[in-house]
Amino acid sequence: MQQLRSYSIIAISIGCLFFLTACGGGSDAPELGQVKGKITMDGAPLADASVTFMPENVRSSFATTDSEGNYELIYIREEPGAAIGKHKVVVSKLKDEVETIPKKYSGESELTADVKAGENEVNFDLTSK
Repeated sequence: MQQLRSYSIIAISIGCLFFLTACGGGSDAPELGQVKGKITMDGAPLADASVTFMPENVRSSFATTDSEGNYELIYIREEPGAAIGKHKVVVSKLKDEVETIPKKYSGESELTADVKAGENEVNFDLTSK
């Protein structure tokens, strides 16, 4: 009985590994362009801001700016890039659970970007007014 239980656990573990492997990337993933850039607010680097590129029909890409306002988008897990095509771009930075970025860049963003194959540099100079 103990041996049957061990085989069952092994079979379930292998099944889970197969399922997790099958869910990652694969041929369903869109073509990606590599995207990096710099975000400033009133000319100064915008540190610790969330950057989201949102295409219409596929997964969004995300990044967080560093202390110099630089970012590099991640599509999924540690795979860099964003889907090729037009994106709505949202920049957000919360402080004490309050949005510090004007709505025209965060909740009701007017920002857009067109990601092309290869390397893309997309910079935004935001204004606080």
